[in-house]
Amino acid sequence: MKINELRKAILCGLLALACFSCSESDHESYCPTWLGFTYTTGNYPNYITGNPRNMVLNPGDSIHVTAHQNKRGHLINRTEYSWTISYDTLDTKGNDDPNDDERVRVESVYNVRTNYDGYVGGSDDPIGHLYLRPNALPSKNGERYYVRFVARYDYSGQGVTIEAGNIIDNSSYGGRITPSSGAIGGGASGYLYFTVPD
Repeated sequence: MKINELRKAILCGLLALACFSCSESDHESYCPTWLGFTYTTGNYPNYITGNPRNMVLNPGDSIHVTAHQNKRGHLINRTEYSWTISYDTLDTKGNDDPNDDERVRVESVYNVRTNYDGYVGGSDDPIGHLYLRPNALPSKNGERYYVRFVARYDYSGQGVTIEAGNIIDNSSYGGRITPSSGAIGGGASGYLYFTVPD
C-alpha cells in the first residue's frame, strides 16, 4: 500500500469514527425533569428546614425555595426562572370604617435570568429568594397559599418533545413540577403550598 493510499485510508477511518461517535442525540435539546421542591425559612442566620409537604410560614419569614432537577437539561441557552409568592393582607385603602377591612390577595415576584449551558452554575438547581411580609394574614378556613415556579428555556439545538412529567414520589420533596418541551424551547411550572398560622 502506498503512503498516499495509507493516509487516505487513515483519514477515512477517522472521519467514519467521528461520524459514528457523534450520535444524533448530541444535537438534541431538552429541558430538565424534576424531583420537586425543598425550602428553608426563618430569619438569617437561624434558618430552619421543614417538611415541604406541610410547609408553614410565619409573617416576616424569608423563604428560600429550591426546585430540584431529576435529569438536567441539554443544549439550552437563555433561561428565565420566575418565583411568585401569593398570600392575603388587609385592604385598608378607600375604607372609612377601620373595622370593615377586606382581605386582598398579594403576589410578590422574584425573577432570575441566566444561560443554562453558558455560565458556571447556570444549570444548578434554581433557588427562589422570597419574603412573606409581616402583614400577611393567617390562612382562612384551611385555605393554603402558594409559591409558584415557572421556568422558560431557549434551545440551542433541535428540541425533543417530552411527555408531561411528574415528580418522583419522595417524602423529601414537596409540590409538583411539570416540564414541557417543543421544537425551539421548553419550560416547566409547579406549585408549593403553605399555610400561615393564627
